[in-house]
Amino acid sequence: MDLSKIKKAYFIGIKGVGMTALAQVLQGRGIDVLGSDTKEKFFTDQVLKKLKIKVIEGFDKKNIPIDADLIIASAAYLGQGINNLEVDEAKKRDWPIFTYAQILGTLFQKKYGIAVAGTHGKSTVAAMLGLVLEKAGLDPTVIVGTRVIQWQSNARLGRSKYLVAEADEYRNNFLYYSPSALILTSLEYDHPDFFKNFEEYKKTFGRFIRKIPSDGFIVANSQDKQVKEAVKQAKCQIIEYGFPDQEIKLQVPGQHNLLNASAVIVMAQRLGVPKEIIEKGLADFQGTSRRFEFKGEKNGIIFIDDYAHHPTEIQVTLKAVKKLYPQRKIWAIFQPHTFSRTKALLKEFGQSFDQADQVIILDIYGSAREEAGRIHAQDLVEEIKKHRNKTNYIPTIEEAGRYLKKQSQPGQVILTMGAGDVWKLSTAFLF
Repeated sequence: MDLSKIKKAYFIGIKGVGMTALAQVLQGRGIDVLGSDTKEKFFTDQVLKKLKIKVIEGFDKKNIPIDADLIIASAAYLGQGINNLEVDEAKKRDWPIFTYAQILGTLFQKKYGIAVAGTHGKSTVAAMLGLVLEKAGLDPTVIVGTRVIQWQSNARLGRSKYLVAEADEYRNNFLYYSPSALILTSLEYDHPDFFKNFEEYKKTFGRFIRKIPSDGFIVANSQDKQVKEAVKQAKCQIIEYGFPDQEIKLQVPGQHNLLNASAVIVMAQRLGVPKEIIEKGLADFQGTSRRFEFKGEKNGIIFIDDYAHHPTEIQVTLKAVKKLYPQRKIWAIFQPHTFSRTKALLKEFGQSFDQADQVIILDIYGSAREEAGRIHAQDLVEEIKKHRNKTNYIPTIEEAGRYLKKQSQPGQVILTMGAGDVWKLSTAFLF
C-alpha cells in the first residue's frame, strides 16, 4: 500500500478510537477523509468535528464515494456472521477493504516506529512517551487507544521520523507492524474470545517480539516474570526497567504509573532525550481519558472513572484509590466486558475487589464482539461474595444511578470501572 498515491479515504466505523486516530494522521498527509458510523455519541465525535472530518451517521451503500481509493473498515464490521451494508457493497464491487491494523502497519514501514505492547498500561505509556518526545522537540506522530488530555485527541500528527503507537494484540493485529523498538509492559492472559488459552496468547507475543530487528531494542518490564521469559526469544538488545531509584513527580497516581513512567524514562534516554526534559514531560503529563480519570466532586462525593476490565487492572486501580483516599469509603461499580473474559477469568475477578467497601456489578457488556455467553453477571456476584460480602447485582446503569442517589453519602469515592459505557454513570451524577 502506497499511501502517497491515495487521494480520498473512506472509513466504515470512523468513530472507533483507532479509526479516528488514523483518520487524523491520513488527513495530515493531505488525504481527503470522511466516513460513517452509528448515531451513538463518543468522545471521538468531538475530535472528528474539530478536524472538520465529515461523518455520516447510519450505514447505507450509497454513502461510499465512487472516487474513494481507500476503504478502511472497523474490525467490528468485519468477520463471519457480521453484516454491514457498506462492507457488503464494497465486497460486491470488488473494492479492497483494509483494516486499521493494516494501514497502521504501512505507516510503521515509513517511520522509526516505537510500539507499546502488553496486557496492561499500553495507552498510558504511549501517551507519556509521546508527550516527553514532544517536549524534547522530536515532533513524533503518536497514536493512542484513548484521548490524551493535553492533546484533547487520541493522536498527534508529527513531521519527524518517529512514530509511537499503542500495539494491540487482539486478533493478532500487531503482527502487521514492523517497529524498530518495543516497550513491553506486561503479559497476562486476556481476550479469551480470540486466544484459546494463555499459551496461544504468549505465542503471538513471541512472534511480535521476534519481529524487532537485530539492530533494534526492547524495553522490558523486569517486574513481570512472563515478560522476562518472553523476551528471551528476541534477536535484539533487551533493556530492563523496574521501579526507579530516583523520585518521579507525577500527576497520575498509583504504583503502576510509577512503573509506566520508568518505561518511558528508559526509552527516552535511549533516544537521547536529556534527563531534565524527561522529568518535565512526566511531571506535566495530565493523564488520559478513562485511565484513573477524576470526573469531579459533588455533595462531598468524589467520582473516578477507569477503563479497568481485567482482574489485575481492577486490583491496581482500587489500590491506587485507597492510597489516595485512605479515609473514604470506596464504592466500586464494575461493568464486566465480554462474556468470554468474564467466564475465563471468573475466579480472578472474584478476588479483585478486596480494597472496595461496597461492590456493584452491572450486566455484562458484550460489545460488538459477543451478543451472549454462558455466564451471567450474577455468577460474578456470587464469586465476589466468597471474598467480599457487600456485593450487589444491579443490571443497568440507570438502575445503579437511582440506587446510588439513595444510598451514597458525603465522604465516599464512587469508582466506575469497565471497558463498556459505565462511564455514563458519573456523567449522570455530575452534569
